[in-house]
Amino acid sequence: MKTLWLFPVLVSTATAAGPALQCTDLAAKPFGKDVRIVSATLIPAKDSLPEHCDVRGVIWPEAGFAIKLPTAWNDRFQMVGNGGTAGTISIGAVDGAVRKGFAAASTDTGHDAAKEPLATFAYVTPQNPEGHRKFLDFAYLSVHETAVLAKQVIRTYYGSAPRYSYWVGCSTGGRQGLQEAQRYPEDFDGLVVGAPGLYNTGNSMRRIWIGQTQTGDGAIPAEKLPLITKAIYEKCDALDGLKDGLIDDPRRCPFEPARDLPKCASGNGADCFTAAQLDALTKIYGGPRTSAGKQLFPGELVGSEPVWPDNFILPDKTVLPRAESQMKYEMLDPAPGPSWTFRLFNFDSDPARLSKAAAELNALNTDLSPLKKRGGKILQYSGWADQQVNPLPGLDYYETVSRKFGDAATRDFYRVFMVPGMFHCNGGPGCNTADWLTAVMNWVEKGTAPAQLTGAHIESGKTTRTRPLCPYPQVARYKGMGSTDEAENFTCVAPKPE
Repeated sequence: MKTLWLFPVLVSTATAAGPALQCTDLAAKPFGKDVRIVSATLIPAKDSLPEHCDVRGVIWPEAGFAIKLPTAWNDRFQMVGNGGTAGTISIGAVDGAVRKGFAAASTDTGHDAAKEPLATFAYVTPQNPEGHRKFLDFAYLSVHETAVLAKQVIRTYYGSAPRYSYWVGCSTGGRQGLQEAQRYPEDFDGLVVGAPGLYNTGNSMRRIWIGQTQTGDGAIPAEKLPLITKAIYEKCDALDGLKDGLIDDPRRCPFEPARDLPKCASGNGADCFTAAQLDALTKIYGGPRTSAGKQLFPGELVGSEPVWPDNFILPDKTVLPRAESQMKYEMLDPAPGPSWTFRLFNFDSDPARLSKAAAELNALNTDLSPLKKRGGKILQYSGWADQQVNPLPGLDYYETVSRKFGDAATRDFYRVFMVPGMFHCNGGPGCNTADWLTAVMNWVEKGTAPAQLTGAHIESGKTTRTRPLCPYPQVARYKGMGSTDEAENFTCVAPKPE
């Protein structure tokens, strides 16, 4: 297939005067009583990383940060997000931004993952009296404080403020981006929000639910997952009119484990499922519920099964330690502490104990009026086969905002792109690589809203398929002629009604 140049490189445009002072002078500059600059070092160009000033420090009590300032600056600031429970500075993503000419920053969100793994940083003890403050830093505060500080450092170093400021993050970074849009709309002009874990307490509850289904006779061996995938694709691949190894919208797939999977007549065969396993799968796809049947969180969407072994408990796994740790130390109120296990979560009584953490941690405030008023833009994306962060709460959030402002007014500042076949942030059989940042920059700086993007599936460095990625609720439909592996043979259209 022909080569498609999908990802233009942003050309750096240096400021006319260059830096206004020596890099090392930043270490002596005052940036507030809660800020300690540990080092400011001019790093010479090496390999593909250009010459830049590397500033490291801490914001009280323990929020470590890195700010990198390229000598050839493009007059823009980019801050990058974290993953999981953070605890590390996203240096790789910072360097990626610096290569494109951005002044860039990242925070560890207020704790060191090596010393306080998973959610232990939030547990208030005599040895950790600032646990609640560190929880707030993780929830939203450290990102805002680092963004404000980074702009001060930029203004001091270059003698001028950035013309535009951008946020780029996926997963936890997506949640952080929505927190910024909701709580501090003045921080960024454009936000790339990937796979946002905006309903963090609910997503952890979902993982606990799955864990509880996989602790007994209902445990699904990894060897049986291909049977599930095969049955799902046979039933649902062609529902969009094209049998191409992708499920366009898994919500339209009428897969039912008890009906569509082979049942074991006796024992636990390799090519069939026991009654207990079918019951467990029904619960996984159905989602957490109370004993009275009340839905607490969406169930698993079909398509993510190939990566379940990396995320859910199976005979050779334990429950996702992140969800268990979060419940122990930061989500349940009061915090049950280290002796608690995921098996103790009660889906009737414990959801109410999550409300205090939810108020700080979840990014569910739909009043985006301040961001909209100042011209800010949000480009959100998720994979339909995301095994880590269920994409439905993100869609529900967008639809709620759209009802609030109206469809047209919402599309003026906020658009969502769903990627069929994409796992968490990337990976999977779908066209999961796209230039999200350039799209939001064109929207912010040129007023060109993203009508569609080109997604690519890349294997061993080669593009094997491209598809249009359409603004939700539009979907890509084949025109009927040409290769189904080339985006030009598809168009974005409104989905047919159910």
